[in-house]
Amino acid sequence: MASFRRLPSGLWQVQVCRRGVRRSDSFPSKGAAVAWAGKVESEIMAGVRGEIPNLTVRDLLERYRREVSSRKKGARPEGLRLEAVERSRLAQVRLRHLDTQHVSEWQETRLEAVSEPSVRRERNTINHAFQIAVREWRWLRKNPFDGVRRPRDSRPKNRVASGAEVAALLEHASDQLRRAIIVGLETGMRASEIASRPLIKGRVAYLADTKNGEVREVPLSQKAIAAFPVDLTAGSISGLFVRLTTTLGFPDLTFHCLRRTAATRLSKVLDPWELCAMMGWKDPRIPMKHYYSANAEAMAKKL
Repeated sequence: MASFRRLPSGLWQVQVCRRGVRRSDSFPSKGAAVAWAGKVESEIMAGVRGEIPNLTVRDLLERYRREVSSRKKGARPEGLRLEAVERSRLAQVRLRHLDTQHVSEWQETRLEAVSEPSVRRERNTINHAFQIAVREWRWLRKNPFDGVRRPRDSRPKNRVASGAEVAALLEHASDQLRRAIIVGLETGMRASEIASRPLIKGRVAYLADTKNGEVREVPLSQKAIAAFPVDLTAGSISGLFVRLTTTLGFPDLTFHCLRRTAATRLSKVLDPWELCAMMGWKDPRIPMKHYYSANAEAMAKKL
């Protein structure tokens, strides 16, 4: 059954409870709330009966955005990817008719319009939405991406800034961007981590907002301490950096490349497990594979 209540803000709040499933939302008019309640009740009952609801892929993505994506750390960029999919022909397909051919055609069309990395990111988002629809909502019986080849992975980022490039960056960057570059080169911190304005005690930066969601302690050099704080957002750091590198004539150098540049330098003074702790890597094979390539002659000098 559905219940309706007018809030002090003027919005109409609706709550639906059918077969132990509860859903709620708010709307500017009671008519919109009633329409939504009817739609949700039919969805719930279709799921209880094991039926695929008579909805479109767009309906599925809208629910995914509201219930899943909105709670993610990367909700904004994922929202942009969902919007791109919702503008495609795939969004108009009824779930009852959705099959491998539809998603395969969508993927081929997107590959003609955007880069492979962009298609992979969009596909990952839709794929997860379909997985939720199969496992939790029972809106699909199988994931239509099963059996559809995934666009090939990009080559790993192995670009390291040269000494001349670093000097040019520091010379021509604005004050705040120069500070961000220094921190990136000295610590290997990502743009989002630098922009989060971490708590600094002594010579340690405490990062509460990392890529994997775990707190990380980053040791700081005197140069890094002097460069903090950086009064820029992560988007501004990346955008300004792209503009600067394009102007200087090396557009293939991204801010993330500074992380690899830092790791390459730090591997000369830190042990592999220390570098893992500083960079936030859980797999010790990462530094051994990319940064510690000792040769026989170098080892002989230590004997």
